[in-house]
Amino acid sequence: MHTLGKVFAFLVVLAAIAASIFTAKLVQVRNSWTAKSLASKNKFNEAKPKIEALEAQIDSLKNETFRSRDLWGAFWPVVATNVISPDGAVQVGVGSDLGMRDKLLLHGFELTPEGTSIYRGSFLPVEIQNAAAVLKPDWRATPAEVATWKSGNWRWRNLVPPGYEENFDKQLTTILKLEETLNDRVRTLKGEENLLAEAKAKLKLREAELIGGEELADNEKLEPEFREGLVAAMIQAEEDRNQTLVKIDELRRKVRSVKADIDRMLIENTELTNRLPQPGPKSELSQKK
Repeated sequence: MHTLGKVFAFLVVLAAIAASIFTAKLVQVRNSWTAKSLASKNKFNEAKPKIEALEAQIDSLKNETFRSRDLWGAFWPVVATNVISPDGAVQVGVGSDLGMRDKLLLHGFELTPEGTSIYRGSFLPVEIQNAAAVLKPDWRATPAEVATWKSGNWRWRNLVPPGYEENFDKQLTTILKLEETLNDRVRTLKGEENLLAEAKAKLKLREAELIGGEELADNEKLEPEFREGLVAAMIQAEEDRNQTLVKIDELRRKVRSVKADIDRMLIENTELTNRLPQPGPKSELSQKK
């Protein structure tokens, strides 16, 4: 075989080996990113039921907090009461002229337009006038709780039926626990929402790394799979491989044509050589001398 043919054959073998290696590498990278994308989707699907369960639990806790408030009786049946501060201080239209005195424990009931009453807790007077007084809760009233109080007619008692005060203390403890639990659940929900947002962002990035998207960097110096996505890079690689195969086929055809020309020229040269005059025997040459 001619030296040029050997060179071309060696190049063809090298190109075929390189194409096989790059194809295997592309398939391996595609499988890796596909597995990562499926893992991100599974994490998203696992987090979604947890968030829905937490939201349902929060609604349940809110309902339990509302149901923990009970209805009570009266001592001063109808008293004009104004909520004056977020810490639970209220101004009542009862003063020293109606028996208000220092350290007198009073229980307040907010009267609703529907004719029912809502127990707002126990209060102690902090400022007493002749026809008015300012009372503050003797328990921890949260701004959220005070925000539910409405100014208007309240009912006030200095005593409650036996067992009611203990029941209220238990309910108050339950409310505080529920509020702490609710706050804890809200914080947990926010954390889950942040995790969900991060999972969505990572999922979107992984999808972009596969099929392309605005999340990828627009830098011409980067490889195509980092700019346009792995799928586009694989398509381009396959197109390059196809073009390489076409060029290899063209080179093979040229090699075959050149080899055929060489063989034809060898045959022609042999025929021409055979047509040349042949030298005579040695004996004839020596006689001529």
